[in-house]
Amino acid sequence: MVNKMSLSEIELGKSAIVESIIGGKNLRQKLVNLGLIPGAEVRVIRANRLGPMVLSVQGSQIMIGQGMAKRIYVKGK
Repeated sequence: MVNKMSLSEIELGKSAIVESIIGGKNLRQKLVNLGLIPGAEVRVIRANRLGPMVLSVQGSQIMIGQGMAKRIYVKGK
């Protein structure tokens, strides 16, 4: 069964598919610029509940804060 959750809940080393982004125009545009668009596959490279996450997205590594990660909804693979 596939579960929908926020990106901040994905475990280290796991992958997920971006399903939706909850936020204003500026947040959505910033995430689009980073490659975090609906349908994109993301893999968690480094995660710390108190600090930023390092993700692999479309062949690049990016870093986002927990606040952003909580606004990105994904479905696990």
